[in-house]
Amino acid sequence: MPTTRSGTSSSRGSSSAQNEIVSMLKEDHKRAKKSFAEFEKLDVHEDSEECQALVQKTLAELEVHAALEEEIFYPAARGALDEEDLIDEAEVEHMTLHMLVEQLKDMAPEEEKFAATFKVLGEYATHHIEEEEKEMLPQIAKARLDWDNLLQQMTERREELMEALMPDVEPEAPSAKGKAKAKQKDEKGKGRTSQRETEEMEEETEELADSDWEHPSYIDPARDEE
Repeated sequence: MPTTRSGTSSSRGSSSAQNEIVSMLKEDHKRAKKSFAEFEKLDVHEDSEECQALVQKTLAELEVHAALEEEIFYPAARGALDEEDLIDEAEVEHMTLHMLVEQLKDMAPEEEKFAATFKVLGEYATHHIEEEEKEMLPQIAKARLDWDNLLQQMTERREELMEALMPDVEPEAPSAKGKAKAKQKDEKGKGRTSQRETEEMEEETEELADSDWEHPSYIDPARDEE
């Protein structure tokens, strides 16, 4: 029946959007943990410039991730969780993370507590990530949310945040769904361009036909003598 096929198609779309959202969050988590691990291998005195670059990049990535969760993901998930306390705890943990992030923004590698502050930030972030992936995300995965709309909001907001906080970083590769939309848009644009070029060529031909223009090879020599 058509209703069943439509329902199945909608369900598959929502499942795909849900997977993309969870994957987006987990990739952020993985990136953060990798950055904290890389910092442990550096000497804050001998590799001060590298340390500074890594820390600033990590802080920006954490800010992008936190904003996505606080502005969009957590509000949508709050009513869908059996344990709303998980959202409250996550938001309190974010407050602590923000405090450490702001402290590090004003610190230099040569400062005494620079390395210690970043390591503590890593410990808080790792604890937060583990709770989110083991407790929150599995519960949200079972919830009936408008996953397609949620994905669109998060993707658009992520692009805005990346442009504002990480302007030197190239945009991430779009999802399969995003690529399809971009291709469709590009094809439409090409179609409009081709049609417009054809119309312009026709107009030029008509103008030439109606004008007194003469090709040099057809100019009457007698007229030149006159």
